[in-house]
Amino acid sequence: MRVIIKHVDPAEYKVPALAVFLFSDDKPTLASRPELEGLKDIIAPRLRQKDFTADHLASMTLFTSIKNGPERVIVIGLGEQGKLTPDRLKKAAAKAVRVAVDLKEWDLALVLPPGSAAMEGPAVRAEASVLGAALGNYRFLELKTKDKDKIKPINRLTLIDPEKSPQKAVTAAIDIALTTAESVALARDLGNRPANQIYPESMAEEARRVTRGQPIKVTVLDMAAAEKRGMGAFLGVAQGSKRPGRVIIMEYKGGAAKAKPIVLVGKAITFDSGGLDLKTPDGMNHMKTDMSGGAAVMATLLAAARMKLKRRLVGIIPAAENMPDGGSYRPGDVLKSMSGQTIEVNNTDAEGRLVLADALTLAKDYDPAQIIDLATLTGACVVALGEKCAGAFGDETMVGDLRQASDRTGERIWPMPLFEDYFEMMKSEVADFKNTGARSGGAITGGLFLKQFVDAKTPWVHLDIAGPARADKDAPDQPAGSTGFGVQLLLDYLRNLK
Repeated sequence: MRVIIKHVDPAEYKVPALAVFLFSDDKPTLASRPELEGLKDIIAPRLRQKDFTADHLASMTLFTSIKNGPERVIVIGLGEQGKLTPDRLKKAAAKAVRVAVDLKEWDLALVLPPGSAAMEGPAVRAEASVLGAALGNYRFLELKTKDKDKIKPINRLTLIDPEKSPQKAVTAAIDIALTTAESVALARDLGNRPANQIYPESMAEEARRVTRGQPIKVTVLDMAAAEKRGMGAFLGVAQGSKRPGRVIIMEYKGGAAKAKPIVLVGKAITFDSGGLDLKTPDGMNHMKTDMSGGAAVMATLLAAARMKLKRRLVGIIPAAENMPDGGSYRPGDVLKSMSGQTIEVNNTDAEGRLVLADALTLAKDYDPAQIIDLATLTGACVVALGEKCAGAFGDETMVGDLRQASDRTGERIWPMPLFEDYFEMMKSEVADFKNTGARSGGAITGGLFLKQFVDAKTPWVHLDIAGPARADKDAPDQPAGSTGFGVQLLLDYLRNLK
């Protein structure tokens, strides 16, 4: 999607479709919206007759008779002006794109709305608007062969800035928005591709491909290299598949040479059958997205490099398939992790924490300032928080900063406890501990398991993204399928971290 900036009267800009945003507290006279003066005769009657109340994401399409102006005006509601946030504007811009595409209009102009206490600067509004439009424009079409030409995203977005803001700041904000959206699209594409296309080896190749020309070093450990490092927990999971596992390491040295890196760890089970503790057919249906944490880490590292963030980052992505086979690990097996700790397997469907155990141990080699892991870890977290919110476990300061990023981006997280006494449920008679506890408190025990592999002196947060990593229904800023959850959250966190 190509984006251009115009400082023009919206009513005098000739374009097939023009999107304008209204607040629910706008009066029918539109007296507080001078930038819409030329469109008042079209919009005001609809407000007077209460045909449109401007609730958030409400929409209305109006035809015009302006000779040298827009052919259609798409009106999108923002709700109350005082409640405007980047996320609300982002979703409204995405809705405008969805309406335009439904009208088969692929050239859209969008008028930047006035600000609010949370969004004073035009650059903030420009970033949210363009990011939302780009996310709303996303479609996963690469595997379709029929009627593909009928499913077109918009190809040009004109951003109309009535305030004539300094173009340098707005242009920079647009670049950030497009880079973020492209990285979210990468994470979504990886999650939407089936497991016969995205598997550990191809995921490693994808990491090499997307980082070509970027200042990112990619190292891939094969099964033999993982064995030399003593990664027994990772190998236990990977050994049951004909597709050999890979540990992908991505290094971006954007910060000071002596700065400690922030390590991002992403679970990448490219397909999860449950292993010998086989899932039900329904439970297995969408398990191609069990690599969403790894996809988010890969996409975040790429975006950070493109944005030239002044951070040193390391991404560690343990990629494996969890399959039932004559060589699969079994319930009752004891695995020796890279940390030296031994784990009794009492459920082969709790495999994500096993590959993460060795990845978190590997993170220590980089003397990290912080560690954040993302994993579609537990159904228990979905039960606790629903399908649109991730659980955040670990360092309270980091969780607080991530929550601020969550509020700005709309990628919801919620603090969760790590009650130490719950670890009693994971005691083993034959090993240091088991890989699962009781069914109750499953998200907490999953987090406690991971905690055993993190240095107590290193700030660490575990994000259980099992709920929001996939959507079953369309939303304005994302179609059903892989959501790319975590990319926006992490980039915002990294950009604002002091």
